[in-house]
Amino acid sequence: MSVNRITIKFFIKDGAGYEIINVTPIFHRWIQTEAVPGLLIDVADYKHVAKGPGIILIGHEVDYALDLGHGRAGFLTRRKRINGGTLAENLHDALATAVAAAHQFTEDTGLALRPDEIEITFPDRLHAPNNAETFAQFSQEAQAVLQKQYGAVELRNGAVDGRRPLTIAGVIG
Repeated sequence: MSVNRITIKFFIKDGAGYEIINVTPIFHRWIQTEAVPGLLIDVADYKHVAKGPGIILIGHEVDYALDLGHGRAGFLTRRKRINGGTLAENLHDALATAVAAAHQFTEDTGLALRPDEIEITFPDRLHAPNNAETFAQFSQEAQAVLQKQYGAVELRNGAVDGRRPLTIAGVIG
């Protein structure tokens, strides 16, 4: 099965009660210097929305964000232009993009990301409905991809509410 969008979030260390910094100038510099993969378009600031999307660098293939979704601050990448490929190939590609951008984010902001936690969301309800069958299939593929990158990883359903997109939460190490 293939999906059209994959979101990967790395959480900020000590993100509880995190006061959002303004990464808008950093994201604008990324556009100017092509610091991360993809055609980058603009920056949108949603800091005023509690537990919201934070600050988003909008791209054609990939969006990047300092995300505050669900009350947990983190660096998020959303692959939204995936053409073909297996689920494992698309996960591998999305993870490689996310890891490279996360390193750039950490370097440019000075914010430390948790090395032991990852969240993968599939905001594609047509190809990735949030149910037990899809979770079992997708988590098996995610397990294989994440183990190649990190070694030991433990996965669980990160969105037990069926109204939310399918989400796989991972503990690394």
